[in-house]
Amino acid sequence: MSRSTRRWSQPALFILAAALAAPAFAADPAPAAAPAPADAAAPQQQQQQAPKPNPAAEKVLGQRFQSIFAAFEGKAALPDSKSFSEEFNKQVTPEQMKEVLQQVHQSVGACRVAAQMRVPTSYASGYLLQCDKAFVPMDIAVEEKAPYRIHSLLIRPGYWKK
Repeated sequence: MSRSTRRWSQPALFILAAALAAPAFAADPAPAAAPAPADAAAPQQQQQQAPKPNPAAEKVLGQRFQSIFAAFEGKAALPDSKSFSEEFNKQVTPEQMKEVLQQVHQSVGACRVAAQMRVPTSYASGYLLQCDKAFVPMDIAVEEKAPYRIHSLLIRPGYWKK
């Protein structure tokens, strides 16, 4: 099997995709309304603005990512279940998470963080891992309020190197 046709096991992709119980990038669930009168435009503009920066959430988000990345690289133990939201823990067991991280790491080799893609919220971020065999996008999001537990983690399929 060539590198370009290698695939991670279905359970590996499903487990992490299923953990997206509360997507950080979800669209506004409210139905589209008719155009608002001019005096109602101000509240609507406030509603569409990005949330205010939350330095505490940003700091914890970075720490949570580093702990997952260290476990992915085999340099640290997987964070305990207290680092993940209750919804996440209902969908992904620590054993499943460990298995997924090991499978992905075996497929792509050693990695380093090549880039961080920031989004307009302090609670979510995307990372691009440059690994021996592939570039791997990883998205992570934490709760909006303390203790900022991980509520979504998605390791996307890698872009294989030639």
